Amino acid sequence: MTLGENIRRLRKERKMTLKELGSLVGVSESYMRAYEVGDRHPKPDKIEKIAIALGVNPETLQNAEFDSVTAMHRIFQIFRSYNGELSMDKDGNISISFATLQTYFRYWHDRYKAYQEDLAKCDQIKDPIARANELIATENAFIHWMDTFPQQIPAEHLEYMNRHDKGMDYVGLHPLNDPEAPMTEEEKKYHSQKAKELFSE
Repeated sequence: MTLGENIRRLRKERKMTLKELGSLVGVSESYMRAYEVGDRHPKPDKIEKIAIALGVNPETLQNAEFDSVTAMHRIFQIFRSYNGELSMDKDGNISISFATLQTYFRYWHDRYKAYQEDLAKCDQIKDPIARANELIATENAFIHWMDTFPQQIPAEHLEYMNRHDKGMDYVGLHPLNDPEAPMTEEEKKYHSQKAKELFSE
């Protein structure tokens, strides 16, 4: 899905016109139309304003367009940063887990479980039109949860993940064992202590 298609999808879900969204973003109706059809690409500050106007996380818009190779490289980046592990079951199916994302994954799993339960309830509805409408509403609610993530996560858990990210960034910027940029024992001690402080703040 392209950035423009994603904007259109969310705008339609919010029952907003191009003019209404453009007014919230600070651009004309014709500019919003150009964004949606791909004739223009919004700058980062406009993407942020569009996301705010649509009530979603900017990542929902920015990373909507990619192919399978791009998807793999994004997974590789996450794998490196969040202690990824690969495993294979007896049937040859590959699974991936991220040790330091487990807190978020639990929230996602709980919401996914509720989504599956809601789908099962939809299947019990006899009237086909009512069932179809409920299925659409159920799927849209689950997609909305993902689009607006992490709004649903308690503040203390967000703070924990932010500390982890800062610590990983710091360690990445100050590699302790880089042979091309050797450090004195004092420098290593300082940077090790700084990283520990960031992780445990």
